[in-house]
Amino acid sequence: MRFMRRRLRNTILLVIAIALTWYAFRIVALSLHTQQYYSGWLVAGLIVFLLSFYLKKKLSVLPLGSNAGWAQWHYYCGFFLIAAFAIHVEFSIPEGRVEQILGGLLALVVVVGVAGAIINRVFARRLAFLGEEIIFERIPEHTARLRERLERELAQSVEESRSSTLSDYYDERLAGYFSGNRDVASHLLGNRRPHLLRLNDLELQMRYLNQREAAFAMQLADYLEQKNTLDTHYALQGVLKYWGLLHAPIGVVLLLMVFVHIVLVYAFRGAA
Repeated sequence: MRFMRRRLRNTILLVIAIALTWYAFRIVALSLHTQQYYSGWLVAGLIVFLLSFYLKKKLSVLPLGSNAGWAQWHYYCGFFLIAAFAIHVEFSIPEGRVEQILGGLLALVVVVGVAGAIINRVFARRLAFLGEEIIFERIPEHTARLRERLERELAQSVEESRSSTLSDYYDERLAGYFSGNRDVASHLLGNRRPHLLRLNDLELQMRYLNQREAAFAMQLADYLEQKNTLDTHYALQGVLKYWGLLHAPIGVVLLLMVFVHIVLVYAFRGAA
């Protein structure tokens, strides 16, 4: 409830800020000044501020506030940037080539940013539901160790049961699955069907196993659960880790285009 009240308050403040900004630039326009020069600098300043969020994350040791607080400012200033750009182009489609590129880049960075914010919330909740914290960079190591333990137990099952049925089944159906991270798309979509099909296939295989192998097969089902958890972490954490690598560079390119736009505007203004 407190979260919803805070979001409602911030949204109201954002709407008020946008309305006041629009009204201020209307007054500037009515006073025979070209409001695009002033609103353009506002857009440029907002882009610089939004990009500073990524610099802040790199300098997290400095007492510059929490990343969560900066993230909130980043979200709301991002929406304010959209409104400022709309005011800058007077709510019309830009006509010049540079302006159109700027508009396209801004639209792209906004879409990526909004998608990233949604993904961040949804995937973070799903990771918390897994109940385990696993460092992303160590997932391949965990996967390799899991496979090593499993294959040692399978070798032991062959010796104790004097049958290679379960081991042969693993080599034919599951060895590739345990060799790396799999089903990324399914995990991103929350689709458990591939995992359930493997468990069901293992259950069908039970009829061909002797009693001792069946006991090892139950352990194999547990290994499948562990592997599925690792794959889920890999898929979700991978997106959370790398989506920003797309968002920030587009923002940098946008800032560079803004600089080009400013140079051109003042060059032609001086020529005039």
